This record gives sequence, C-alpha cells and structure tokens, in this order.
Amino acid sequence: MQIAFSGKLGSGKSTVCAILKEKYGYEIYSTGTIQRKVAEDMGISTLELNERMKTNPELDHVIDDAVVELSRKRAGDKLIYDSRMAWHFAENTFKVYMYVDPTVAAKRVFLADRGDVEKYESVEEAKEKLIARGVTENRRFKDIYGVDNFDYNNYDLIVDSTSATPEQIAEIIVTEAENYENEPFTKTKLRLSPYVLFPTKTYGTDDGDEIVIALKDGFHFVVSGHGKLAALQIGTAGFAEAVLSKDEVSVCVDLLNEYESAAGFKYESIPE
Repeated sequence: MQIAFSGKLGSGKSTVCAILKEKYGYEIYSTGTIQRKVAEDMGISTLELNERMKTNPELDHVIDDAVVELSRKRAGDKLIYDSRMAWHFAENTFKVYMYVDPTVAAKRVFLADRGDVEKYESVEEAKEKLIARGVTENRRFKDIYGVDNFDYNNYDLIVDSTSATPEQIAEIIVTEAENYENEPFTKTKLRLSPYVLFPTKTYGTDDGDEIVIALKDGFHFVVSGHGKLAALQIGTAGFAEAVLSKDEVSVCVDLLNEYESAAGFKYESIPE
C-alpha cells in the first residue's frame, strides 16, 4: 500500500514518517528525494533545479510527473510520499492529512533547533508566520493545480497530532491503511483531538451519539454530538472519531469561554 502524506506545518509529519519507516517498513519519498532524482535525470544539481523552478513553473510539473511515474512503477510497494501535493498525483494511494492546533505547532517549531533559517522571537511570531506560510503555499497550489490542499474531502484519513504521540498516529495510519486496502472508504475518516473541537451548543448538550463537525477558517465546530464530545473531554481521550458536514456555523466566543469554564480545560487556540 502506498500512502500520500500531507499536513499542517509543525504537525510532526517527518517524525511520524520516520516511525513508519523504522517500525512498519515503509520507504519514504519526500519532495526533496524526488527533486534529487529529477535533477540527476536532467544532469544538473538540486540547487540549480530549485533556482530554475523559481522562474519556470513548468518544472513543477516535471516533479509531479515523476510522482505519477513512481506510483505506477512501485504499485503495491510500501511507499510513503511525504509531499503536500502527492495526494493529487500519486495513483491508487491512501491519502492522509495530518492536522495540529496552530498554537501547539508554533510551540513545537519555536522550541525546535532548526538553525538560523527558521528562527522566531516568540511563539506568537512562529504561529503567525506558520499560518501565513501555509496560506501562501496553498494559494500557490490553487493557482497551479486548481485544487485546495486544505480541503478534507481530498483525503481518506485526517489524523490530529495535537494531543497524541507520533507512535499513536503511526499506528492509526497503518491500521486504517490496511482497512482501506481491504475495503476503500466512501467517506473521509476523522481522528481528532477532543481539544480541537469547538461547541456550537452549551456544555454537555445531548444531541446525538455521533460527533459531526463543520470546518470554518481552519477550525472544527461540532454540529451535533456535544454530549459525546463532553464525555471524551472529561476522559482525556486521545482521539474523537468524527464525520464531516457541510453545514454553515457561526463562532460565539462567549459560548467558548463558558464552555471552557464548565469543562475545566483551556483550548490552546480560540477562533476569532
């Protein structure tokens, strides 16, 4: 089974990929790996290829074609494409998107030693720049390919690293990839931290056994299933299983503040 792996900046994709390689025997193909192969085929250095890509958008498609070719040649092998657009090009893959709360992502990146290239003065600066970079990258993908990398409907599994370990996430990915191989999903599966789900009703409201969410500005709002969500939050569960809705929702900050007080915890990030 081949896995196309994308996700938020700071979500820990590289760490999870390393576990999938070491523990589960997957071979990793990152964007850099594919670029090196394309540069080699062109008889130039990777640095020269990167410089050419800045002024020649057609070279993006050379990389994309390489992903398509690789997915065809290695069909059936245990490969992971660690690339934001591989889900769009690699054929017959299990498509995974890794989410993380934006404040948690910023804390991780701020504390990590990433050299002078990626250094921030504060967590808030890291958060602002990570969000801006993600939006810029996604706008570029829309311009070039006409697709939205943030659209959950493009993936088979959404998994959240906010309050889960990389080992837990790797296990979920492998399990669900095997399930998908046996019987492909008809709908996107969501495995989200209960602490990134925002209510649209008061704490503990009993309105269904299934947690149904809608996305707004990159945040997850519960349309129904508030009672089940409250139970998961009390039990400090690692993941909440949820399904995606297209319902429109509105943000009520006062409700979120009241909810936090009643539930006895604080969200890392609050929608504006």
